[in-house]
This record gives sequence, C-alpha cells and structure tokens, in this order.
Amino acid sequence: MKAQRYSLLSASPWTVILSIALATADNFAEPDLWIHMLTGQTTIRTGHIPRFDTYSYSAFGAPWHNHEWLSQVALAFFYAHLGVFGLKLLKLICSSILIVALAIGISATGAAARVQRLTLILSAVAISTQMQFRPQLFTFMLIAVVMMALAIEVYRGRAVLWPLIPMFTFWANFHGGYIVGLGAMGIAAAVMFVQGWFGDADRMRSAWRLGLITVGCAAATVINPFGVGLWFGVAHSVGDPLIRQVIADWVPLPKMMLTLWRSSPIELLQYATPILLFAGFVGAVALAPDLGDAAMLAVATIFIGAAFYATRNVAIGVIAVAIPLARHAGLALEGGGAQQADDGDLPAVLLAICAIAVALVGGTLSNRLKTWKPMPTGALAFMQQHKLHGNLLPQFEWGSYVLWHMGDAFKVYIDPRGELVFTDKQEGDYARFFYGMPGSEQLLEAYPHDYVLMGVNTKGADLVRKDPRWHLLYSDQTAALFGRESLPGEGPVVGNVAGVNGKPEDTYFP
Repeated sequence: MKAQRYSLLSASPWTVILSIALATADNFAEPDLWIHMLTGQTTIRTGHIPRFDTYSYSAFGAPWHNHEWLSQVALAFFYAHLGVFGLKLLKLICSSILIVALAIGISATGAAARVQRLTLILSAVAISTQMQFRPQLFTFMLIAVVMMALAIEVYRGRAVLWPLIPMFTFWANFHGGYIVGLGAMGIAAAVMFVQGWFGDADRMRSAWRLGLITVGCAAATVINPFGVGLWFGVAHSVGDPLIRQVIADWVPLPKMMLTLWRSSPIELLQYATPILLFAGFVGAVALAPDLGDAAMLAVATIFIGAAFYATRNVAIGVIAVAIPLARHAGLALEGGGAQQADDGDLPAVLLAICAIAVALVGGTLSNRLKTWKPMPTGALAFMQQHKLHGNLLPQFEWGSYVLWHMGDAFKVYIDPRGELVFTDKQEGDYARFFYGMPGSEQLLEAYPHDYVLMGVNTKGADLVRKDPRWHLLYSDQTAALFGRESLPGEGPVVGNVAGVNGKPEDTYFP
C-alpha cells in the first residue's frame, strides 16, 4: 500500500500558524507608507484614481501611472476602519495566504515531515523583514500562489491553472510585481517544453497548458485603468538606472550587506536566513541532482539572481527557493540513509505558545507602528508652529511624510513615488545633490525651492550650510531645516529630540 504524503496543513497546522506569526513578526512603517495612505484616501474620497501629479512643484501636472492604486485603497480602507491594527490585519491576511500556499507547495514535493516543517519555518523567518505595509505585500502573496500551482503541476501533474487568469487581473492593479509571476510561469513553461522536446510527453502537455495559461494571464493584466500603458510604466520602473542610487532597497544585495557591515553590523542578521536558504538550495541540488523538477529549479535559480541584483527581491527569491529546496533536501537525506518517517511533531501546545509569543513580541497585536528610522518630527513641529508654507526640497524618503502632515501648505521637489512621476533628470539632480557628487549645486539653482529639509549629517545638508544664500532655521539630531529667508527676530532653533541615553526618540506612524 502506497504511503500517504505528509501534509503540513493537516498533519502540523500549528507549524503553519507559527510560520504565519514569524512572517508577520517584524512591523515598521517604511518611508512610502504615507504617500500610499494619502493616495488611497484621495481615491476613496473622490472615487477617482489620481492621474496627474498635484503634490510636487518639480513635476506638477505630470502623468502619474499609478500601478499600485488598488493596494493603496486597501491600505487606506483598513486604516480608516481599524487604525494601525487594520494595517496589521491586512498584512496578516496576505501573510497567511502566502504561508498556506507555500505549505501546500512544499507538501506537494513529498519531502520528509521534518524537512517540510523546517523549510517552512525558515522561509517565514527569511521573508519577515520585507513583509511590510506596502504594495509588495500583494506580490509576495501572489507569487507564492503561482509557485504553489507550479509545484502541483510539476510534482503531481494536472494542476488547476485557470484561476490564475483572473488572479492576474487583480494583481496588475495591486502592484507591478505581476511581471514576476508571468516570468516564473514563462520560465517554467519553457523548461517543460525543452523536457518535452527530448521525449517527456507529460512535460510537453504541461508546457502547452502552462504556456496558454501564461498568455491568458498576460492578457488579463491589461484590465486596469491604464490599459497597455501599465506595462510601459512597470518597464520604466524596473529599468530605471537612477533608482538604484536613490532608493535603498534597489541596491544590490552584496553592496547592501557591505554597507551594513561598515555602518550597522547587527542589521546584517536580516539577511542571514535568506543566504542560508540560498546556500542550502545550491547544496541540496548538488547532493541530489534530480532534474525531474527542472522547471522549479530554473525559476528558483533565476530568482536567486534577482535577489542579488536588488535587495527588494530577497523575499521573492526565498519564496521561489522554498519548494524545490524541500524537494532536494529530502532527496539528499534519503540518499544518505536518513530516516524519512515522521518521528514526531513538536507538541501543539508548545507551537501555540511560540506563535503567541512571537505575535506579542513582534507587535502584531498592538495598535502602534514604529517608523523605519527616526522621522523629522521636530522639524515639522517647528514648521507648523511658524505656519511655514511654500516649496520644500526634502530628503527623498521624507517627502511623503511631509505631504501627509503638512497638507496643502507645501509642495515637494521629490517623494517616494520616484520614477512613477519624476523624470530621470530630476532624480539624477537629486542624487547628485544628496550624495555631494560633481554638479550637486545645480539642484539649488534650477528650481524655486523655499525650504530644504535634509538629514542633519548628509552631504546635501553640508552643501546648503556652505551656501550664504540659505539660512539654518531649525536643527536637531535627525534633521536640518533651511530657508531662503531667516525668520524675523529669530535665530536658528536647536531642537531637543533626545530620548533615553541621548538617542533619538522613537517615532510612530502616522
């Protein structure tokens, strides 16, 4: 009698619940949350998606191809009804679907019970730092669903693939990462076609089925407010060379790790588990080089490359690797004579206690949300107190924070919408200014800035300090505010935002 496959969902549900708790354990507000919330609120209030920029003076009236509009509406809706806890609930829903999809895909491999449990838990830990309150949540969730469908097709045959077509319609309105899902399906179909060409009839049938479904999914993505124009916007975002200078999570993984090694070694720990999984995948395939799941191996390998290309892809790489890693780790252990029978799961009570502890420590159940880094709260309080208004050149990641808190009082030069609104020249001028590169003074000359708000120790702030036409209005441990004119009868104000042990005070969304 054939042994029944081990299923994480039925045999070890508390492992799945613990993995969900781990995936949602790291909670903080990233710099672009404010602009997503602001845009979502505007869309809900007006019933229309903003199509042109009204927040900046550098690109005022420019077309805004906002491929993330539906995720912004979701974020704003949950926040409007449940506050910060609503945002965490939305994240919990996305994470739960992601982990359940991975659990089903991992179980489809037929790997040993312990291999399945360990792979799922490590994958949850590896993606936790990137599971934040931003449109990427939906891409991470849906790429897991795609990998689950591919796993069922590869390891069991005849997966139900047609629901992916309507799913891609929603995905294209949630986030531009739908292109990653299409890429995974296209790669898998191509590899299956090659296998079929060399005589595997089952793989050839799968290749044709998956290929047709992939075409249908691609066609479904044009059902969005921008039509085929959405593809051009996403292509510009992915191919923009300047975005890798301005936005931290577009930096290559090795460069990011080297930077953290020099500045904050403790933060390197967030990449320890992903690197472990990537290395484990390579080792497991080397020990058990079975090409029966070549399609899954190809997707995983290319997505590992994408993770090294840009740190924002680390979670995608982990999701792509998890299923074939479980498969080949199981084969390697079996080949080495390791015991394959499940010799006992951890007690459900212990797993439940761990899940609750992780949720409490990670703040999943709280109604507070810390910011990614200290925000210019003191500078904005000063601006509000003195009723300042006009055109503000902010540090890139603070642009949306200013727009959220200052309303119509300020237009900004740039904000985290980045390449979706601003031209390559505008982004390039900012990058040269912020990093003190040759030609950095051009930004101050070319636009009608009334104020500049920069990190107190940045090269951009140093440049403004040296320019006699600008006056320091406010400064604290986080930010420096400069104006073209000094305030009547008042010199520079030095704020005190020091908290315990002289460190900047923690700030919370909003």
